[in-house]
Amino acid sequence: MKKHQKLTKNQQSELAAFIEDTAHKSAEVRRAQAVLLVDAESPVAIIHSLTRYSLRRAQELRNTYLAAGVDALTDHRRSNHDRVLTRPERQQVTEALKTKQPKEVLVTCNAEQWSTYWLGEYIRHVTGKTYKSKTSHYVLFREARLTFHRPGRVYEKSSSEATVAWVKQQSDGRSRLMRAWRDPNTVILCEDEMVLTSATTIQKVWLTQGEYPPVVETNRSRVRKSVYGFLNLKTGTEHAFITDYQNMFITAEVLTKLRAQYPDKELLLLWDNCGWHRGSKAMEWIKRDKRTRVIWFPPYTPELNPQEHVWKAGRAAVTHNQHVTDIGVTVQVFVDHITSRIFPYELCGLRADLGAI
Repeated sequence: MKKHQKLTKNQQSELAAFIEDTAHKSAEVRRAQAVLLVDAESPVAIIHSLTRYSLRRAQELRNTYLAAGVDALTDHRRSNHDRVLTRPERQQVTEALKTKQPKEVLVTCNAEQWSTYWLGEYIRHVTGKTYKSKTSHYVLFREARLTFHRPGRVYEKSSSEATVAWVKQQSDGRSRLMRAWRDPNTVILCEDEMVLTSATTIQKVWLTQGEYPPVVETNRSRVRKSVYGFLNLKTGTEHAFITDYQNMFITAEVLTKLRAQYPDKELLLLWDNCGWHRGSKAMEWIKRDKRTRVIWFPPYTPELNPQEHVWKAGRAAVTHNQHVTDIGVTVQVFVDHITSRIFPYELCGLRADLGAI
């Protein structure tokens, strides 16, 4: 071990008193011990076993002590006791989270839902304290039995009253939907279309801290393919047809392909009010078929259609965070994925019984 200037007796006494002082934390005590052991030229193994410091770190602590005294061995991180809520304060905050909206307890707030920002503002307002980390806010949300939700889209032209009335009407045991559900010869199909493009869709994922894997974005002209999807509500199976566009002519062609899947069945089709559904060619096909009936979803209510959830599941599995080099290959993989799985999504309380399939 390299020779160095020995500590004076006063310095050794100062360090010994520092170690004996019960007010100091264990980490602070180990630093003082490391300084004394280096000064005594103790073996490296002894220094490490008693203090868990390497020789180099122990020497650095000794040099710091010689330069600044015992104050250099003390933790200077600020205590957070002045920021920790007392039990009554926590009870007050969690009760507000359970029973109040932010706008009811904060004068300058008009928000109806809680967020970490408004919770922080409320805590500061009633206690004068400020949490440094959002994690502390999350703990309070959990104590109040609140869960994290991303707000859903509400369409400007949608009517909540009309949606409620539609669900009530279809849930009636005498409705066409309920009668079709009880009829073993009728297939119930929830339909929708989507467009896949070569644009990369980015979604958040959980990664090891410090990792930022790049996702390649295309800089070519965007190309696209359409998919018509039909979810069999009774079985949870999916039928999907790839097209170049969406119009009433293509819709009629797709319905012909769908009929081939159920040549001897009555079809009950639930879809929205878009133009290619109500177009003359689609309506003529339904009239000629004579065994297909239609229920229209209320305007601007995609949340009612179970087929929307199939699209989300397919995108999550196939296209999110993926560089699309060949839209034809990607759309075929997408269709293969959704048509090889069961999706027991619910409509008006009706859901596929997988045990009976």
